Amino acid sequence: MQNLTGKTALVTGVSGGIGPYIVRELAKEQMKLVLAARKASQLEEVARQLRQEGHQILMIPTDVTNHQALQTLVAKAQQEFGGIDVLVNNAGVDMLGAYHELQWEEVDHILQVNLMAPTFLTHLVLPMMLAQRSGHIVNIASLAGKSGMAYQEAYCATKAGMIMFTSALRASYKEHGVSASVICPGGIKQAGMFQRVLDSTHVSYPAISTSPPQKVALAVLRAIKRDLPEVIVSPTPMKPFMAFQALSPRLVERLLPHMGGDVFKRAAQVRQAEAISSPLRHEI
Repeated sequence: MQNLTGKTALVTGVSGGIGPYIVRELAKEQMKLVLAARKASQLEEVARQLRQEGHQILMIPTDVTNHQALQTLVAKAQQEFGGIDVLVNNAGVDMLGAYHELQWEEVDHILQVNLMAPTFLTHLVLPMMLAQRSGHIVNIASLAGKSGMAYQEAYCATKAGMIMFTSALRASYKEHGVSASVICPGGIKQAGMFQRVLDSTHVSYPAISTSPPQKVALAVLRAIKRDLPEVIVSPTPMKPFMAFQALSPRLVERLLPHMGGDVFKRAAQVRQAEAISSPLRHEI
């Protein structure tokens, strides 16, 4: 989809993290934008800035775990702009902690936001894309969906699911004019969940292994324009590493902690230690 001018993009998770960066890149292409996120005040701020620049914006506060809310989101987007040409499933959540210590409601929430919501939203927009024989779906996954990380079981499972979901979508619908791409970022600095974990726990992670959020936004744009199956966002070459992992998974398993792959485990241990030494903080 080379020319995006005048086309409509629906983007979830716009209120924070990499969401604002994604919509700003799409706005530069003169797209009409439907912005969705749960945090209304932050969503309004992003919409306000884009409107000041003259962009056509429809802002809809949305809880992506609510099926009725997603149905309303799609209906309003179609009513306002006549259809949806690009869907970016960006909304996501993670939970830091040992899997067996998480409440099941917390695990279920990760599954609902990261996997069930984007697959349901895709199910809603596909009929209109197929009717117009044009459309592109972009799913924001993670390198954690390719290589499991300690203390991130639910998150890794959902991101692996999104990678395969995207691959299946391409196989099913490309001949009908509808395609899909998956974006797999590594550690993102300056914004998003990964940066918040580092800030709150002060654990170390190689700065050379992180990317700015603008790189993810540009990857989304490149994936749409060039119809790329997958874009990995990392300053280090990851595809050779993934190939090596397939050949020798046990060796890579031993190497990962030395490459920062245990960052979430160390962060969880810091939080656990703080809870033991400062119980009043958790009681409040």
